[in-house]
Formats: sequence, structure tokens, C-alpha cells
Amino acid sequence: MESSSKKLLMIFPSTLRGGVEQYNLTVSGGAVKHGWDVHAAFPNVDGTASLVQDFLESGVTYHPLAIAEDRNWLPGIARHVPRFFRTLRLLITLKPDVVQITLPAPEYCFASILACGLLKIPTVVRFGLVLPLEIPVNQWRVKLYNWVRTRQQRWVVISQNNRRLLSNLFQIPESELTCIYNGAKSDASQTLSTTQQQTCRQQILDELKLPDTAKLLITVGRLNFQKGHCDLIPAIPHIIRDFPDVRFIWVGDGDLRETLENQLNEYQVTDNVFLLGYRSDVSRLLQASDLFVFPTHFEGGQSFAIAEAMASGLPIITSDASGIPEVILHQLHGLVFRTGDSCDLLESMRWALKHPDDMRTMAHQAYERAQDFTEEKMIQNYIEVWQHLYQGSRQVPQKIFPLLNTDRA
Repeated sequence: MESSSKKLLMIFPSTLRGGVEQYNLTVSGGAVKHGWDVHAAFPNVDGTASLVQDFLESGVTYHPLAIAEDRNWLPGIARHVPRFFRTLRLLITLKPDVVQITLPAPEYCFASILACGLLKIPTVVRFGLVLPLEIPVNQWRVKLYNWVRTRQQRWVVISQNNRRLLSNLFQIPESELTCIYNGAKSDASQTLSTTQQQTCRQQILDELKLPDTAKLLITVGRLNFQKGHCDLIPAIPHIIRDFPDVRFIWVGDGDLRETLENQLNEYQVTDNVFLLGYRSDVSRLLQASDLFVFPTHFEGGQSFAIAEAMASGLPIITSDASGIPEVILHQLHGLVFRTGDSCDLLESMRWALKHPDDMRTMAHQAYERAQDFTEEKMIQNYIEVWQHLYQGSRQVPQKIFPLLNTDRA
């Protein structure tokens, strides 16, 4: 067990729940179990109310921090000033030993990164989504980022694809970026016996008022453009015609919900698609399903949804977006289709439904592959990074923080 005297602060700008938020909750809970005094700071809004409660139940202290990337009338750098001082005030008050800032995209949390750099607090900056066509970063911002990286910061990416893109975007050598893949619980597929799995499936079927013969194709992800639900909708009428027992389950919520509901209505498949919204029992829904369908347009690396499906032993159909092909090899761990190609997605689902034995074999191989990407390994990797930064800070004279926190020495 790590000493409980080490204080970790997790900062992220989320206003809704999704994979990034689950990641922060998972890593924070793991740190608590390893003896760290963990604090989390993110916006206190309606979309994060349940997240706040889950953090508290995990033994994490919550601090409201208004750093959402909302649009306002302030020009340029001035937009970051309020968020900078809010973060600075929290850091001075809390005096964390290590900070981790989780970015859903590279342009987020600029002010918080600068605040940590100014105080020279050991900081991990974890980058999620990086797109191939990101607008080049202004040179003044590149210089600021290069400066803060020299002030006891470690930048972490979540795939090799992510590493290459971020290296080009910020003009950073790839060797200076640490890669830590996302992970899921390694024993997820063993939590239920065969009898328990059947019971779980029956409960889900009863909840949705579906017959025992129904085949459940589940998609997990926030309802926005990124996750590719719009590519799945045109394929649904063809699948239902060829496989009348198929039903689609969508887990997640988001700003595109009404638009997607209208599209489902236009294609006359509303009765065949169940939008369940946010669910705390995703692993249970995966256990009850027959196929995992993931039509995402882009990811930061290996999606948590993919990792959990692999660990659950559920057959997978996924796009070839971003770093996914680093983890899922076509026809070995699942079926991989061309991103944004509804026809290719349709043919992949048809093939999967016609070849259940082959899909089960791939699912088993994906489960074996998932042992390289476990939640336990992910958490241990982060703890090693935090510990390294913490120990390094003990050996480096502090020029700013001692003025604010004389008990750090």
C-alpha cells in the first residue's frame, strides 16, 4: 500500500458522463485502494450530478471547478484567464502532491495546465482524443506547452496512433510521450456463471419486453456525431428484414438524441432500437447481448467500451478508427469495417449473424488479448508515473510552491 500522505488531484472539464468520465472514476478508485488521498475537480452541473455521487462513494473528495470549455465573448487568451485563476486558487488551497489533468481533446484545460506549470506541481497530462486534421497549434502556445513540460510534467497518450498525432501537433519527440492503454476489469467475463448469465439475459429481455429468441446487438457510447450511430441507422432496416429477431440496444446519452430518434422514425425502425440512456450496469448489458457493434468515427486510442467488450467475451464489430486496429485485428479478435462506411458495416453485421461460431472464436481470442489491457495494469502504470513524479519533486528545489505551502519540503 502507498502512503496515505500523498495527495492526488484529478482535474477534468466534463459536463456529461461518458468514457472519459468512467476512466477518471476508475483510476481515482484504484488510487484510493493503493492508499492515495484522492481529490477530483470538475464542473458541478446537471450532467455530472451522478458522477459526483459516484466519486464520493469511491472515497474521493469532490471539488467544484468551473473549467468547462464554454463559449463566451472574451477574445483569445482572455477566455482562459478565469479558468486559470480558479485552478490556481484550488491548487493553493488543496496543496496536492501530484495532479492529473485529463483532456478529452488537446485544446482543453490549457489554463489548468499553465496553473500547474506555474506552481511547478508534479503533473500528468493525459490526452484522449487527437484527430488527424487538428488545426496547427499557435507557436506561442507551443512555446508555453514546451515550457510547462519542463516543470515536472509528464504527458501521457493512450495509443501509438495518439502518440504520432500529438507529436506532430505539438512538435514534441514521440519518445517524450508515455503511452498507457485503457484497460477493463480482467475478470469481467468470469463474474457470472453460465446460469447467472442466462438469468441476467432473461432479466434484460423481460425489462425490454422481448421474446427469448431475440438477438441483442449492443452499442455503448455517447449520443453524438463521434460515435457513428448515424452510420448504423441506414443498415438497421436491412438487418431486421434478414434477421427479424434482431434488436439494437444503445447505451449512452448526448446532444444528438433527438436527431437520432427522428432518423430512427424516418427509417421506421423505432420499435427495433432501444435507447437506454446512461446505465450503471453496462457490464450486465454486455453479458446479456449477442454482439457488440461500435461504429465510432474517431477515438483517442482504444475505447473503454471496446476494452470492456473484449474482457466480457462478447463478439465485436468495430470501425477501424484511430488506434482501434492496434488492439482489434480483423477476423482474429473481431470484424473491423471501414470508418463511416454504412455498407461495410451492414455486411459485417450480416456475416457475424450468419457465422456465430466464428464470432465466438474471435471473441475468445479477443478475451485473451484483453489480458494485455487490464484495468489493474492501467492503474498500476499510472501509479508508477505518479510515484516517479512525486519522488522527483522531493529532489528538485521548489522556487514557487514553498512560498505557498511550507510543509511540502
